[in-house]
Order: sequence, then C-alpha cells, then structure tokens
Amino acid sequence: LVPRRGRGPCGPPTMSALFDVPSLLVVLLLFICTTTYLRSLRKNLFERESKNSFLRLCWKASRVGERLSPWVGGLCMVMAVHLIFIK
Repeated sequence: LVPRRGRGPCGPPTMSALFDVPSLLVVLLLFICTTTYLRSLRKNLFERESKNSFLRLCWKASRVGERLSPWVGGLCMVMAVHLIFIK
C-alpha cells in the first residue's frame, strides 16, 4: 500500500496517522486513556459480553488502562516529551 499524500499548509507532503508510527502510538494511547476514564465514570458503559465489537474493543482498552496504568502514564509522558521537544 502506498500512503496517500496530500499537501500541508506550508507545502510539504503530509501523511495519515495510520502510516506514521509515533502518531499511531499517540492515537492508541489517547484511546486507552479515554476509555479508561469513561469506564471510571460509568462502570457498565462497556460490557465484556457486548455483541457490538467496537464496545468490546473499548472494554479491552479500558482494562489495559486499568491494569497497566503506570506504564500507560509513563508512555504518555514519553510521547509528550517526544512531541514537544523532538518533533
């Protein structure tokens, strides 16, 4: 697959987050953090036995966020430093 390239506001080509690994990690971390936060507000929002596959994916992401919260928080800090100072 060839990445679809468009023109950014300054002229250089831009890439989708699906083809850029750091951006994909940021999207994944934000998804995990968001589902964990929403599940902390309402415990029965995401059910394990849900027929909807997206809700099941949200349940799995929220469990990852609950069980690995120190690691997820550390990765969020690393990605923040990467985005602010390196990128």
